[in-house]
Amino acid sequence: MIHHVVMWRLRDEAKRTSWAAIVEQLQRNVEAMRISVPGLLRLEVGTNRAGVPDAADLLLYSEFESWNALQSYQAHPLHDELRGLIGPLRIERRVVDYET
Repeated sequence: MIHHVVMWRLRDEAKRTSWAAIVEQLQRNVEAMRISVPGLLRLEVGTNRAGVPDAADLLLYSEFESWNALQSYQAHPLHDELRGLIGPLRIERRVVDYET
């Protein structure tokens, strides 16, 4: 199984002005991907609850049946939509892909 984990830190302005809308858009995107991305086994978005300064704001956790499935996900139009949602709002992105 392939795990794909992404964490983002968002611009302060985005968190203050549009946090609820951001999370709602992400959840809609995730729901659409769950039913349309081949080889995607699990996908969830988490919002940070830790009140520490070095914490990320959002996390995307996903599981894929193979490396090829992860590559297909990364080229999928809904993944492009996700990048379009988060890209302008983020100041930092961290990613880890690993196999178990």
